[in-house]
Amino acid sequence: MGRTMTSGGSSSLACCSVFGFVISAVFVILPTDRKLIFVMEGSVNKYSFVFQPDEAGIVLVDGLKRRLRASLAELFPDKNKGWYPSCNSKAHVTICAFEADGNKLTMAIEALQETLVYERSQYVYFDHFASFAGGAFYIAPTVHARSYLKDRARKVVQTLSEFDLIEISDEPHISIGRRLEPEQLEIAKEQLRSVDLSFMCKGVHVRQFKPDLGQYEIIDFIQFGNLSKENSGQLAFKF
Repeated sequence: MGRTMTSGGSSSLACCSVFGFVISAVFVILPTDRKLIFVMEGSVNKYSFVFQPDEAGIVLVDGLKRRLRASLAELFPDKNKGWYPSCNSKAHVTICAFEADGNKLTMAIEALQETLVYERSQYVYFDHFASFAGGAFYIAPTVHARSYLKDRARKVVQTLSEFDLIEISDEPHISIGRRLEPEQLEIAKEQLRSVDLSFMCKGVHVRQFKPDLGQYEIIDFIQFGNLSKENSGQLAFKF
C-alpha cells in the first residue's frame, strides 16, 4: 500500500518486523499543527464525524460549561465538584461514529472526500437553549441552520452507509451537558438563558476517542469543495 493524500494532511503506511511478526501502522500527519497521529493498522479504535465551531465558538461553549459547573459545585458540594457528563468535551455537532481499524478509516475518509467536494460552506447560527428527555441540555440552531446541518449530516451518513455506524444524530445541537439529574437540569435552565453562537461550517472533522483521556481528539478535516455537479464535467477553454 502506498501513500494516501487526504484533505487535512497525508497518511502513509509503514511496516516493521518485531520478534518475527510484521506490524503495519498508518501515520496521519496534520500540517496545520504538525501533529503526528499514529494509528495501528490492525487495531480498532472509535472515531466520530462532527461539525465543529471555530475557536471563538469553542471558547464560548467552554465558558458556558464552566459557569454551569461552578453553579452545580456551589449548590451540590458533595457531587464531585460540579462534574457532569460532557462538561469537559469541546463544542461539536455530532453526525455519527463508528469503530474501525486504520484501513477502514482511510476508506471512510476517501469516500467522504469524493462526496463532500460538492457540498457548500455556509454560516450557521445557534441562538437558544433546549433540552432532550434523559437530561440533555444543549444549544439549538436556528431553523435555517438546522435544515442546512441536517442535509449535510444526512449526506455523510449516506456516504458511510456501508460501514457499521453508531451514535447517528438526526437533530443538530451542541451539548452543554448530558444525563443531567432533574435538579441539575433546572439549574442549567435558570443559569443559561440566552446564547448567540455562529460559525462558518466548512466541512467535517474526524475525531479519535482516547480512552486514557476519556475524550476525543481531532485527527483529520474533510473540507467542503463548494463545487457544482452540473459543471463538474465541463471543460473550460481560454481564448
